[in-house]
Amino acid sequence: MEPFAFHPELFELRERVLEALADRGYEWLSHYGSVDLMHDLYGLEVCGIHDEDHVAPITQLLRALFPDWCYTRSYYKEAFTREPGWKVQIHRDPENFNDPWEHAG
Repeated sequence: MEPFAFHPELFELRERVLEALADRGYEWLSHYGSVDLMHDLYGLEVCGIHDEDHVAPITQLLRALFPDWCYTRSYYKEAFTREPGWKVQIHRDPENFNDPWEHAG
């Protein structure tokens, strides 16, 4: 198991994302549910995006804000989850799935 990572500077970066979303007309609870921190991957995620048409523009916005962060993905969370809708993630560090092949050889 990986040790817990905590990066307090992500709180400031989250505020930048919230401001950038508002500047582009995206309103909290109307267009998305939250902007969450991803301490383990040094990243952020916009959760609960209601309209699939907003996924690509929000992804582009995040890439423009964090051009050095190479990893992005988006996916849909089902209605029975805590925050249904589309989720867009961007992070600096690669995911480590602790697959055995990474340690072989």
